[in-house]
Amino acid sequence: MRYQRFVAPLVLAVGLSVIACTDLLNEDPKGFATTDTFFKTGADLNSATLAIYNALRGLEGQSNWTTPELASDQARADNREPNSGTYGPDRLNWTAASGRATVPFGTIYGIVSRANLVLANGPGIAAPDAVTKAYNLAEAKLLRGYAYLRLTKAYDGVPLLLTPEDQANPSPTRTPLDSVHQAVVQDLTEAYTGLPRVWPGNDGYGIPTQGRVTKAAAAMALADLYAWRSSFMLKSEWQQASDWAKTVIDSSGAWGLGLNDNYFSTFLPTNKGNKEMIFVINNSGVADRTSNIFQLFYYPRDWGLDQGQGGGWGLIHPTDWFLNSYLLGDFRGSRGYNGYKSDSGFVAGGCGLTLCADTLGDGPMPWKYRKSDGGDTWWLGDVDVPLYRFAEAILIYAEAQNELNNAAVAVQSLNMIRARARKGTGAQTRTEPHDYGTGGELMDKLPGSSPSRPSAGSTWCGGIRRSRTTGPPSSICTTPTPRSWARLRRRRTRSGGRFPRPRSRPIRRCARIRGTAARHAPRA
Repeated sequence: MRYQRFVAPLVLAVGLSVIACTDLLNEDPKGFATTDTFFKTGADLNSATLAIYNALRGLEGQSNWTTPELASDQARADNREPNSGTYGPDRLNWTAASGRATVPFGTIYGIVSRANLVLANGPGIAAPDAVTKAYNLAEAKLLRGYAYLRLTKAYDGVPLLLTPEDQANPSPTRTPLDSVHQAVVQDLTEAYTGLPRVWPGNDGYGIPTQGRVTKAAAAMALADLYAWRSSFMLKSEWQQASDWAKTVIDSSGAWGLGLNDNYFSTFLPTNKGNKEMIFVINNSGVADRTSNIFQLFYYPRDWGLDQGQGGGWGLIHPTDWFLNSYLLGDFRGSRGYNGYKSDSGFVAGGCGLTLCADTLGDGPMPWKYRKSDGGDTWWLGDVDVPLYRFAEAILIYAEAQNELNNAAVAVQSLNMIRARARKGTGAQTRTEPHDYGTGGELMDKLPGSSPSRPSAGSTWCGGIRRSRTTGPPSSICTTPTPRSWARLRRRRTRSGGRFPRPRSRPIRRCARIRGTAARHAPRA
């Protein structure tokens, strides 16, 4: 009896073990797509390409945006900010053990991973719409090249993963910086060839194309790359930077690009897809998956902390030094006291949707990233985040020409930006900022500061980049890769440490950790 009592359980156990070793633990997904089963049609390829853009959204966050901004000499954190993790100390001494220093690594490799899937699977798809297929592959190449450019600014050499098979390696090695840049050049030049000058309203599958990259974005990324290599890396490639920036300028008519008469209109949600924007992260303000709370970095906490009162975190303030660098009468440095209705460069007081402050408690805040509903639905931000603008092509060209000893050409380009600023709200005729060179400025070297680009998430990196060409080898923009892949390389700054970089007078123009180029016009 005792033996027979255990017969059935024994048989059951054996049966379960057989099942466990065969079908029970083997996934056979039928309700969701995998990378092995997804890429079948041209529409699939198009959807996967759009998913790469979605990965850009991480660049709007704190570690990729506010941390580099607060590390610069143009911005500071609100004095009432209680969370030290928000404003430091990582930004002052980035190492492989610093929390903030590792975030761009993961964010940007997410872009690379999605682009690799498109480039690995796309060519084999028999898509009836050959034009959109070709565009998709070119888009993936640009976004991957742009991602690696940003990675090298943050970490120097990084693992160069160009296929899903490369990504499957659990212990990739660090690729030399020049080799990564060679891959970036190949991706970007092939993207430049394959991308459209201008997209139609919808792609071949009826999906709106606003915000998708064009030839101009590829040319801007190449100009950005060569400006970085010429300055921070001390290469002599200013001519390449000049040529690619000039390509954007000379093609502006055919590509639908130009300067907006009102500088601030460039950033307003009511002016999406305007002629000055070349490469942006789109935010719809309609659903949380296509929106962002990016604007909360700039909305004053005096109006309430993101609880529907119309305020925000109020994190990023201009330093007094930067705010005072605007010439008296420069519209870009104007301060408004009409609350969220202010039409000015900075908001200094007034009311949010429900709370008021005659004067903001910790000083003015940048006011170009204004939500269309005044901050009511704070979780549905509709402010697009610019990565490249047409003005930056002009500034890269000016900087490169100045480095090539063509100061007169550089000043001519620089004054295009100043002339636009004198238009104020678009139809005004202001006297400031006057043309560079007409106020007694020295013409041999263009001075620093960048009133044309406050709060671009990139000033720290740009100042470091530029300082390499104006003095002894100084601080680094790059941070070490996460500790499993990197040996820390500590280069000295002028101040004797890694960060922060001291204030100085060279052109501050960032090819950003968050990724952009030619941002900082000298007194422009």
